[in-house]
Amino acid sequence: MTSPAIAPARERSNEAILELIATGRVRFAKDFGTVPSAFDAPSWDIALLKDRSIDRSNRRAYFTRHGTTDQALPPVYAEVVKSWIVLERRSTGNLGCRVDAARILWEAVLKRRRGESTAFRWESLQEEDLSQAELLMRIRWSDSRTHKMTVMLLVLTRFLAARGICRGLYYTPQTPRVEDLNRHTIAGQVAGRDRLPSDAALRGLADIYRKHATEPRDRLRVAAVAILVVTGFRIGELLTLPLDCEVEELRNGKRRYGLRYYKEKARGRERMFAVRWLTDVGAELARKAIGEIGNITAEARVQARVLEQTPHRVAIPGFQGALT
Repeated sequence: MTSPAIAPARERSNEAILELIATGRVRFAKDFGTVPSAFDAPSWDIALLKDRSIDRSNRRAYFTRHGTTDQALPPVYAEVVKSWIVLERRSTGNLGCRVDAARILWEAVLKRRRGESTAFRWESLQEEDLSQAELLMRIRWSDSRTHKMTVMLLVLTRFLAARGICRGLYYTPQTPRVEDLNRHTIAGQVAGRDRLPSDAALRGLADIYRKHATEPRDRLRVAAVAILVVTGFRIGELLTLPLDCEVEELRNGKRRYGLRYYKEKARGRERMFAVRWLTDVGAELARKAIGEIGNITAEARVQARVLEQTPHRVAIPGFQGALT
């Protein structure tokens, strides 16, 4: 028999779950280009997302018990996980990892409840479930993968707690994060430097920027290249820089400078801003380049605003009156 104190909390959780699943179904149909009922299938063809990170080995995501493809997870669990996957989908490349983490969590849930799946309620999820899931991961996977998957489960619980589906869980992964030791070796440092622009290329860029680029169109190109060099932006991120892209803040008594940009790999979500913080040298060059780009494009941006406000009437400099 449910106590009077527990009943209202359970009702609120159930309402939040129904709302989450309804939203997830709508987003699923939009992203996958299929009918909402396909949401209930025990596996999804994620190749429908047309993501370049998908290969033949990870075309399907299985919402089944770990290690199987035919033992579907119960709807009370699977529908919430699926909604989290589609609503918080970033790169499709790690979608399979998030599903695998959730499948392991279900094994932990069953283990703690002695195989009684009907005993599970989202509001009863506890830190011990995460601990048991991490132990199961360590049996199957490396420390590096285990740490990554445990963090994914923490992301899931925070997502659900923010919506009133489960309580806030305060759990710290017990598997340490494995550092990339390659960057501490001579060979690793050499490989890293090889991916950077050469000194000759940087000197050539500096000469062009200082001496040779004199026409506005050439100044614009070299300023853009300079920003690419100091930020490591993708070309699409450079081309979509917002007008107010410069960010400065004081942190730990030290002032730092960065550029706000639209993150190109934020798949499955609305376009989101990120900030690329720069070194002192990179910041000095970026300030000059951003300022010069702003000056060169000022007139064009004024005209662009006019066109945006009156798309069906184009003003031609030097001409007045109505044109037909």
